[in-house]
Amino acid sequence: FRRLQGGSFASVVAARRDQPFLLVLWSITCGPCRDEFALLREMRARHPGLPLVLISTDDVSDELVATRALQDFAMADEESWIFADDAQKLRYEIDPDWYGELPRAYFYDAGHRRAGVSGSLTREQIEAWLATSAGTST
Repeated sequence: FRRLQGGSFASVVAARRDQPFLLVLWSITCGPCRDEFALLREMRARHPGLPLVLISTDDVSDELVATRALQDFAMADEESWIFADDAQKLRYEIDPDWYGELPRAYFYDAGHRRAGVSGSLTREQIEAWLATSAGTST
């Protein structure tokens, strides 16, 4: 895991300059989040270049448990971050309109316009984003 601290979320986005990506927020205590990993694994198999970033909203003290969860769900190879600062501050930095509900995801287009989704992602949402991610927001 990389550690997400105040000010570091901007670097997550900036590292993907002009590139679309899917940002998925999850927690070890969120059952639907873990269930979502099966869909993400399937989508990654169908679309090997799926640009995916995972952020665990768990405290950095839970890093070992979060690492095991990623390993259990065959997601350990994905770029992964974990909260290493005040959770409320980090949630606000990610999205001032997000209050911490999980699962939560953001579809970023190449211009870094984004669409937030609360609740579990669907195959249809991901496929639609992939079909339009060359430059338009979903």
